[in-house]
Amino acid sequence: MELSEKLKLYLVLETEYLQMSLSEFLENVIKGGVTAVQLRNKSQNLDEKLKYAYVIREITAKHNALFIVNDSIDIAVKSCADGVHIGINDGDAALIRQNYKNIITGYSCNNMEDADTANKYADYAGIGPYTKTYTKKDHRHILGAEGICKINNALNIPAVAIGGININNALDVLKAGTKGLAVSSFLCKSKSPYDDAKRLLDIINERV
Repeated sequence: MELSEKLKLYLVLETEYLQMSLSEFLENVIKGGVTAVQLRNKSQNLDEKLKYAYVIREITAKHNALFIVNDSIDIAVKSCADGVHIGINDGDAALIRQNYKNIITGYSCNNMEDADTANKYADYAGIGPYTKTYTKKDHRHILGAEGICKINNALNIPAVAIGGININNALDVLKAGTKGLAVSSFLCKSKSPYDDAKRLLDIINERV
């Protein structure tokens, strides 16, 4: 399966919002349609995050879903994750590309300079934020669908749109032309994660 297919429904995981155990949640969202899981948990230290990473790796591997670690190449390597996702303040994309050739690299894009970096050193991009989001306090300039479309058109790698995406605005976001949607709080806070993931995937598949 091509990387772009694996990015179709991309979960940005913040475990503090979960309404059930991590294992139960992951089983539900992946069976509902999530194709990639990124462990973010910004507030956790490395040891705590690594414990979660091992659980996520086991379950994503069982279901053939991608496992991406936010920010930390060390955790990605130790947990045998498929990839690492970084932004302008999180690491050196060129260095990661040089030293970890077998690891998928994702890069956050908010402007054309970011897009240029992503084209040079990343395998996929996360473009956003689409709108205001409460799971990421330090988010950058809000792009809207038009801004996401502009950056997406400048990329020669697959991309997901991110930032405040939910069932009500998913269709509008998809008009920007990205390969997939990255969703955080809508799924993490859900009491019916299987159903909500399936609803999102249905919207994505209808648009494709």
